[in-house]
Formats: sequence, C-alpha cells, structure tokens
Amino acid sequence: MYNLVSFHGVIVAVVLTVYVVLSAAFEIPDRYKKPAKMLHDICVAESGASEELLRQCLDGTVHSDPAVKCYIHCLFDKIDVIEEDTGRILLDRLLYIIPDDVKEAVNHLTRECSHIVMPDKCDTAYETVKCYFSAHDEVIKFCHLLVME
Repeated sequence: MYNLVSFHGVIVAVVLTVYVVLSAAFEIPDRYKKPAKMLHDICVAESGASEELLRQCLDGTVHSDPAVKCYIHCLFDKIDVIEEDTGRILLDRLLYIIPDDVKEAVNHLTRECSHIVMPDKCDTAYETVKCYFSAHDEVIKFCHLLVME
C-alpha cells in the first residue's frame, strides 16, 4: 500500500505533466520524475503492459493491446479522474490544482472527450486517450512522462 505522501507526489507529477503537455514548457523537473515513475511502475505491474508497446505512443500510436488499454485506465484511476457511476474520464476534476494557463485546455479535453463510455473500463480509457490525441496537438507530449527513464 502506498502512503498518502507518495500518492500526493503522484498526483502532483501528473498535474505537472498535464501542465507541461498543454503549455509551451516541456522539461519535467527532477523532483516530479520519481513520483511519475512510481505511477508508471504501478500501472505496468497492475496491467502487464509491455514497455515496448507503451513507447509507441512517442510516435503518436496508442497501441490497442488490452494490457495497454488497462495501463491507461490504471493511470486515470490512480489520479482519481474516473466518474464512479459511469466510468467516464473527467480531467476537469484536476482543475482545482492545475495552473490557470492550462485550465482552458483541460476544459477543452473534457468537453470533447468526457462523453466516451464503453462497456469495458479499459476500452473507455483507451478511446478517451485516442480522443485526446485528436482534440489537442500537444497531448502526445504526455507520452514522454510515461516512458522516461
């Protein structure tokens, strides 16, 4: 079980990544890399996703492998942006902790993609991420967080 401090670090890392992805900045400060790596490692372990398939997102390909889909779901689940009743992904749940200059981009992604609900929770996460890639050009940068060493 991960303690609250570690979990808070993961949330901060993900929020920072959303900021980095949706702003002009790109470098992730070192203090956030460890929590982001922890989140990645947890979700790889829980989903069984292949690092090789995950790295394909750097080319704009979100692989349709079931384990990759469940990895994506795990990420959203760990940062608590999944609506419990419907399974929808609601990034706007992060609005209270993200910088003002990216709030509109997060609202845009939520407006464009939060309607997606599939029978399988991992499929919902996968289809939502595909929507994010279509809705905002900079979302591909999120992959850099997932595959960093």
